[in-house]
This record gives sequence, structure tokens and C-alpha cells, in this order.
Amino acid sequence: MTGLGSRVVLVPDLGEELARAVGELERLLLVLRAAESVGSPLPGALADGVALTALRRLWRAIGPTQGRRATAARLAGRLYAPGGQVEHMPLRLVDIDPLDVATLSAAAMALGLGAVGKGVVRQALDAVGTDLPATELVSAAARFSGLLDLADTADSIVLRERLAAAGPGADVVLTPEAERAYQATVGRLNAMWSGTGTAAPP
Repeated sequence: MTGLGSRVVLVPDLGEELARAVGELERLLLVLRAAESVGSPLPGALADGVALTALRRLWRAIGPTQGRRATAARLAGRLYAPGGQVEHMPLRLVDIDPLDVATLSAAAMALGLGAVGKGVVRQALDAVGTDLPATELVSAAARFSGLLDLADTADSIVLRERLAAAGPGADVVLTPEAERAYQATVGRLNAMWSGTGTAAPP
């Protein structure tokens, strides 16, 4: 059951790739939080640890669906094409707060505007002498929030219903209709995560 204001989304199991990206983002936001605590003001969602809190809440929801964490949480169900012979990249159902996604998206925008030149974010990073590649992490923050904010389609609804009917951690063999929905949906997810802007099949 979802909570008030929550939303169930489809998240691909990216193994350790997503965990690494979230870990780097958390490290960057911790550095900014430390800089703020010694007098470096931060804009918008970066201020007062708001983005850091949102990122951690999102990861608490999503982490157990990824790689070895999914195995430990007994959520590592496999996903098969019709006939049960071809295994697909798994998609998991995750209940998230859209406000956290919006906060992370706003933080990515603030990072993008302020991580270069002489903006307050750049000054904050310089103040604590960090060598974190802030400009490279802007894209990761934007792609992560975008992954969780894709608009629903008829295809994504078909997949959500199929996975929900099977239950958490269950192996699922797709019907031909669900297979078509899977290919279309994973194409959109891949395009968002890779930043290509095109829906390439897995």
C-alpha cells in the first residue's frame, strides 16, 4: 500500500551502478553541508541538508531493489521474455515520495548553475578544499531524479500491474503484451539513465 502523496514507480535493477552514483552524490552533498556549517551559504534545495535528506530517503526505498541488496532483501525476482528462456534486466516496483524526487531535481539544477565559475556552490567546495568532480555529478543527480519521474504510459501501467500481481521477489514470465510494454518502457528508462535522449532497447 502506498502512503499519502506517494507514487509507485518502475526502477531498473542496475546492480552496483546506481549505488555508486548515489554514494558519490551523497558524498558531494555532505561536503556542501560541511561548507554551509562554517558559513558558506547554499541556494535552494542545497541549503540546510534538504537535498541530502531527500536523497537518503529515496535510496532507503530503492537500495533494496538493486543488485546484491535485492538478493539480501529477497526481492531479486527474475524477469523473462515469453516462453521463459530469455532473461531480461529486472524492473522493480518502488514506492517513493514525489516531493523527494522534485527536491533532488531542484538540487541538480542548483548544482549545475553553481558548480562552475565563482558561484556560491563553487565557493563552498573551494572553502573545504574538496577535489570532488561536482560538474560530473550534476548529470548523475539529474538522471537519477529523471529516472524516478518518468510520466506514466499505457506500457508502464501494464508492467506495473503484471509485477504487482506476481508479488515482491517473484520470478515473472511476461506475456506477449507485457513483453512489448517492457521493451518500450526499458527503452525510455535506458535513455534517461544514459542521458542519450533516445530510447535504445536493452
